[in-house]
Amino acid sequence: MTKKAPPTSYFWHHWLFLYKKIGTSLTFRPENGIFYMNKWFIVTILVAALAGSCGIFKSQTPPSDNPITQILAKPSLQQVLKKKDIYGVQIIYTQIDRDEKQVPHFTSWSWNVDSARYFYPASMVKMPLALLALEKINTIKASGFPRMSSAAYYMLDSLRPNQHVYKKDTAAPNGKPSIAQDVRAIFATSDNQAYNHLFDFLGRTYINESLAQRGFNQTGIVHRFYAADRDQAYAQPITFYDDTRGLFKEGEKIDKKKWRNPQKGLLKGEGYVTGADSLVKKPFDFATKNWFALPDMEMVLRAALFPQVMPPEKQFKIAPDDLKMLHRSMGLFPREFDYPKYNPTAFWDGYVKFFIFGDTKDQQSGDIRSFNKVGEAYGTLTDVAYIVDFKTNTEFILAATILCNTDGIFNDDKYDYDNTGFPFLAELGRSALEYDRKRPRKVKPDLSYWKERIE
Repeated sequence: MTKKAPPTSYFWHHWLFLYKKIGTSLTFRPENGIFYMNKWFIVTILVAALAGSCGIFKSQTPPSDNPITQILAKPSLQQVLKKKDIYGVQIIYTQIDRDEKQVPHFTSWSWNVDSARYFYPASMVKMPLALLALEKINTIKASGFPRMSSAAYYMLDSLRPNQHVYKKDTAAPNGKPSIAQDVRAIFATSDNQAYNHLFDFLGRTYINESLAQRGFNQTGIVHRFYAADRDQAYAQPITFYDDTRGLFKEGEKIDKKKWRNPQKGLLKGEGYVTGADSLVKKPFDFATKNWFALPDMEMVLRAALFPQVMPPEKQFKIAPDDLKMLHRSMGLFPREFDYPKYNPTAFWDGYVKFFIFGDTKDQQSGDIRSFNKVGEAYGTLTDVAYIVDFKTNTEFILAATILCNTDGIFNDDKYDYDNTGFPFLAELGRSALEYDRKRPRKVKPDLSYWKERIE
């Protein structure tokens, strides 16, 4: 089902209309001294309250007027789209229109999206952890630790089995770990260990309570990556330093909650391979895995890139310098990073930029940029991106996921990434860009901020 959400300004007119209607929708009965609302006004109030609580009002849109229908009309996309349930495709396209003050307004369309239908988010969960970690640094600094910063180096201590002391990072500017370095590595090449370090810095309770408080209710981040031997409930002690002086210390954090994935469709495929390379002929169970619905991903991306227009409850309070560093890290190609420094042969421009660039290893000019995060694991590819074309002053948000596992066997490293997933997402990105370039805009967007981030 395709749905449209009008710009945020729509809701103020909606509520003004309701306010004016109140006077004509109340009936006073003197026999009991009570005001009564007519039944249709009650229904209207309930619908409006629901729209206000979720921040988006969705309505049916005729196919002929629907941008996403036009974007998906390309013949090269049809092989996948005609089998959307096999491939698990979900897509969100968000237009951005600026007003005369350059304030962005968003209008979103979705295709085959279901927040409760499970797909494995893989490395997409690294994006909210990066935001939460930078916010926590800012909070610690404001709470009486003025020398604290994202560049302060830290050490993770070891208390429990399969935990390891971590105090060296050879890719960092000074050879020592820092939150800023972890954030850069997460967006440069989707580094797993950097994510694990942030998981320890934050702790599982803090992560999930913080996201739930912001209304990301279709999200649960409950485990590290490549750390099955670790007890995910325990986060290691961490100490931050400035030169040789201690800045801030936090002890072990323990999450006693027993987490289980609440989404539907957790049993997938026809079999899976175990660590002993033996095939188990029954569906793979994702009940203990992370979950992160596509609408939540799209909204977290907005919160990362456009905090000034987000509702206060959805904002991440990140220091201005850290926000600029975050945006730069999200927009650069791997070869453009100084720390970490990457070999462009091993980490080509489209390595973690699936839309537009995902089906080629060619070096890009940089005229088109994707400020994004991707996920790739268990046959699932996901990209959520703010895409800008500096030559044509085009900007939009695109989010999509696809399952590339037609043989139905999980954990065998035999997925259809190269022949199906990457080509589909790259072509989807190009089709959305082509459409968005042509659509009329009342105000030409000023993209100088984003240009400055990657220069």
